[in-house]
Amino acid sequence: MTPANRLVLALAVAAAWPVARAQDAAASASTSAVEAGRKLYVSSCQRCHGINLVTNSIGFDLRTFPRDDKERFQRSVTDGLRAMPAWGPTLRPEQIDLLWTYIGAVNRWNSSPAPR
Repeated sequence: MTPANRLVLALAVAAAWPVARAQDAAASASTSAVEAGRKLYVSSCQRCHGINLVTNSIGFDLRTFPRDDKERFQRSVTDGLRAMPAWGPTLRPEQIDLLWTYIGAVNRWNSSPAPR
């Protein structure tokens, strides 16, 4: 390898390093958000919506929740809907976002393209 090729390779690696670190940080943050959402789900939602979203026929089957309807999810959790109590007085909006992140992870919304 010529010195010029080594220089080009070194510059390419140096340029890619911040991108790789940012991707690692984003993946780590995403994993942390999913875990935080899971903990909230277990303590607040699991008794009606089931372990890992597998409903026990009491609550809505969250495995069928549309991935493109986060606003409906937030409204239902905040204000309640039919037999579901309003969690707005108990959960902060950031916590509801964590629940949404966990539901998306279980449903594998990020591993496939959104349906059109």
